[in-house]
Amino acid sequence: MMDGIVKRLPVKGKDGSIDLIEIEGIFYLEAKGHDTLIRTRRKKPYLSVQRIQELARKLPAPAFVRCHREYIVNLNRVRSLTPRKSKDFDLRLDPPVNRRIPIARGRLKNIRSILGV
Repeated sequence: MMDGIVKRLPVKGKDGSIDLIEIEGIFYLEAKGHDTLIRTRRKKPYLSVQRIQELARKLPAPAFVRCHREYIVNLNRVRSLTPRKSKDFDLRLDPPVNRRIPIARGRLKNIRSILGV
């Protein structure tokens, strides 16, 4: 804890455990039904029994942004905006994740504004 700011996200697992994940190390969150996958550098994502909306409230904006109904992305981990179709774009994440995350059309303008592109 520095300057009164907690830099870890508490994540509840199915077995009742609580993992404390470094917020800066999170690449993205993905809704999986009522659960949420939290992807960091490690190969295996963390699985939380919390809904994505509940976790979103604990993450700092504008770095973490909802880009799609199923995804929240850490914009500090985005390498590029990549065209998919005529008006559709994906966010390409930094290595080692290298994942392409879709951007909902209604959210593209806000993301471009935050990134200054």
